[in-house]
Amino acid sequence: MKILPNLTGWLLLGLCAGCAPRAEAPPRTVPVVRGAIRVTVPFQGELEARRVEMISVGVQGAAVLAELVPEGTRVEAGDLLARFDASQIEQDLARQESERIRARQELDSLEKAELPLERLDMEAKLAEARAETAAETDFLEVARGLAERGLMSGGEVRQQADKVEALRVREAQMATRLELTREHMHAARLAKARAALDAAERQRDFLARQIELCEVRAPVAGVAAHVPLPVGGEYRTAYVGDTLYRNQTFLCLPDPSEHVVRGFVGETDLPGVRPGHPVAAFPVAFPDARLTGRVESVGGMAQTRPGFPHWRKFFPVQIAIDPLPGPMPVGISVRAEITAGESPSALLLPREAVQWRGDQAVVRRLNPAGVIEEVVIETGLAGSTHVEVRSGLAEGDLACLP
Repeated sequence: MKILPNLTGWLLLGLCAGCAPRAEAPPRTVPVVRGAIRVTVPFQGELEARRVEMISVGVQGAAVLAELVPEGTRVEAGDLLARFDASQIEQDLARQESERIRARQELDSLEKAELPLERLDMEAKLAEARAETAAETDFLEVARGLAERGLMSGGEVRQQADKVEALRVREAQMATRLELTREHMHAARLAKARAALDAAERQRDFLARQIELCEVRAPVAGVAAHVPLPVGGEYRTAYVGDTLYRNQTFLCLPDPSEHVVRGFVGETDLPGVRPGHPVAAFPVAFPDARLTGRVESVGGMAQTRPGFPHWRKFFPVQIAIDPLPGPMPVGISVRAEITAGESPSALLLPREAVQWRGDQAVVRRLNPAGVIEEVVIETGLAGSTHVEVRSGLAEGDLACLP
C-alpha cells in the first residue's frame, strides 16, 4: 500500500521533466568571402589551318599522273608537287606549231606577194583601158572632122562613138573592180588569214600552257596532304598511273603558320561564348601540349548536328590559336575550355546558400542580433560551386545554409 504513492511520484517527476523546453540548435552559416572565380564552357573541335591551298588538275581533259609528292612532305613555294604525262600534248604542240608556221607564211604571202601583184595587174589593165579609151576618144574627134568634110560617113562616126562609150563603161567597171578588190576582197582575205594565224597561235599557246600545267608546283609553303577523290569507281587518294580529270582536287597544302579550331557549342552555352574570350585548348593526340587562343567568331544561325535530337541546337564557333609549340597535323581533335568570365577578387558564396524564386536570388542572412532575415542579392558569375555576389551582401556577412 505504501509503494503506490512513491511510484506515482516518480511518474509525475518524469512527465514534468519531459515538458521542459529544449534549446534550439544554432543555424549552419557560411561567411561571404572575397576570392577568385573563373567560369568556363567546355568545347570540342578540330585543329585546322586557317588557309588551305587546294591543288586540282589544270590540264584540259584527262591526264595520267606520272609523279606525286609523298603524303606529309613539307614543301616550299615553287617545289614540285606532281607531274602529269605530257607526251601526247607535246605531239599536239608540234603539229600545232607547224600549222602556225603555215598560217604565218600564208599571211606573209598574201600581204607581200599575192595581193600586191593582183593590185598591180588590175592597175596595169585599168591604165591600158584608160589609154585605149583616150586614143579612141581622140580618133572620134578626128572622125567627126572628117565627116564634116565629107571624108567619112555618119555611120562610121556613130560606130566610133559607140566604141568609145563601151570603152568608157569598161574603164569605169575596171576602176570599180579595183577599188572593191582593194577595200573589201583583199581586206577580207587578209582578215581571214590573220584570223587563221591568230587561232593557230592561240592553240599553240594553249598547248604550251597545258604542258606547263603538267608540272604542278606548290603555290605556298606547307605540308602536302592527299585528298580522296573518285578514281576508277573507287573513292581514295590518287596514285601514280591514275587518270585524273580537269578541276579534280587531289592535293591540299595547309598553311602551317596559322591555325584555328572549329567546332560547335550548344545554345545553353551560347551566352558564355563571345568573340575575344580567352581559350585553353588541349589536343587529344598530344595530351601534354597546351594551346592558347581566343574566340574569333560565333555563328549567328542555329544548326542541328548528326547524332543529336532535332530539338537540340548548336552554333558554329571558330577559335584563333596562338602559334603552336611544335608541328601538329591538322584535323586532330581538340578539347578546349572557353573562359566565359573571371574575376580575381569577387564576393563569393556557396551555391547551396542561394535560393531562387523566379528570377530573384534570395539569401537567408544571420544579422549581428542573431535574427535570420531574407535578402535579395544580385549575382554575377556562377561556377560549379560558388556564385559571385554583386550587391545585397557585404564581405563577412553570414549566410544560412539549408
